[in-house]
Order: sequence, then C-alpha cells, then structure tokens
Amino acid sequence: MVAIARSWPAGIFPKSGFFHPDSASRSGGQSISGSEQVTVGQARWRARFSGPVVTEESVLSWRAFVADMAGRAGTVLVPRWEAYGPTNVNGRRLSEVEAATYDNGGPVGGLNFDLSGFGQEVPTHATLDAAAAINDTRIVVNLNNVEGPRPGQYFGITDRLYLATHVWQVEEGEPTHIQFTPWLRASAASGTRVILDRPVCLMRFAQDQTGELELDMGRWGQGELELVEAI
Repeated sequence: MVAIARSWPAGIFPKSGFFHPDSASRSGGQSISGSEQVTVGQARWRARFSGPVVTEESVLSWRAFVADMAGRAGTVLVPRWEAYGPTNVNGRRLSEVEAATYDNGGPVGGLNFDLSGFGQEVPTHATLDAAAAINDTRIVVNLNNVEGPRPGQYFGITDRLYLATHVWQVEEGEPTHIQFTPWLRASAASGTRVILDRPVCLMRFAQDQTGELELDMGRWGQGELELVEAI
C-alpha cells in the first residue's frame, strides 16, 4: 500500500525558513603530491522552518500535523519558501496571480504558506519541450507568457523541487534551456507541466522527535520543523 503525501496545513505559516540542496561529495583522499579529486554525488533537499505558534488554530493545526506524520514515517508536500519567483509578462509574480485570498483573515493577508488561496486555477506556465530522463540535470522548456525562471529560482516537476543554476536560449524566441540541481528524480515525457508558480517538495521529518512544541502559559510557543527530501 502506497502512502499518500499530506498537503501542508493551512494553519502553519513559518516566520523564517530555508531549503538547501545538501551535496554528497566524495573524495579518495589526498595523494602524496597533495592533489585531491572530489566527485559530486546525488544532492538531497534539506529544509528548516520556524515561527511563533500563538493562536488556538495554529496550536491545534501544529499538533494534528505532527501527530499525523508519525515521526519519519509520514511524508508531506512542502511549498517553496520565499516570495521571490518567476513573473508574468506584466511583472506580477505567478504565485499571486491566480490566488484568491482566504476569507478568514489568515496569514499574509489571507494567503497560505505557498501564497495559495481559494479559487485559484492550475495554470500551465511551462512545459517540457522534449522528454527528460531520470538523473538529467538539464531540460528544455516552452514558456507561456512568463519571465523566468532565473538562475537561483525554484521550479517543480510533479512533487519534486529543483533549483535553476543556468538559464539560456540558443536563439531569441526558441525554447528555454534550464540547468538545475538536484538530478531529475524521475523521467518525464515531452509536454509535462513544469511548475513555476507554486512548486512543492516531497519531504519527511529529519528526526522522529521533530515538531515538539512547548507552550508558555499554556498558550504561546515557538515551533521548529526540520525536514529532508523523501527519496
């Protein structure tokens, strides 16, 4: 039986956080002449998020989410963390264009952790121009009236997160080439949607004890989550 990954709970909105592609470099050691050859293996995403948990809704959401994850056994789709991202031709960030705000006065003016909300569409801003094989580090995409991604920005394919390192076009108006890290987790057919607006990463808790929440006066706490990519 295949476990179903959980969506990120709307009641948890971190104040700070990061994604980092931990690279697995290897070396045979230093030779007698002092030279050393270092090779790079498969990188794996690591993420950490923290923030105040100070309302009844956030405390209950936190507890339910952590318990449901069952330590390292569960998986969750973690949204890209940060406001920066590709824009449309009018300069508006893609993650905000299709998102209608929540009507309960939630975080960030009613938008969720990933800048999603009620009633948003599932737009296709980019597709693969050619099939890509597992472990590839370069894809060619067709963009639909968008600017980006730029080097240093995130994008996704299905439930996997990638970081663009180089972006170029051979000729203006031709498909866009993207070099990225980490290696492609699964093969993808031509025409597969490339997610520029709200990419997610399939992750699990780094430790079984992740998510312990201590409350002051039985009301306020400071939560922290550390996660690693589920491969």
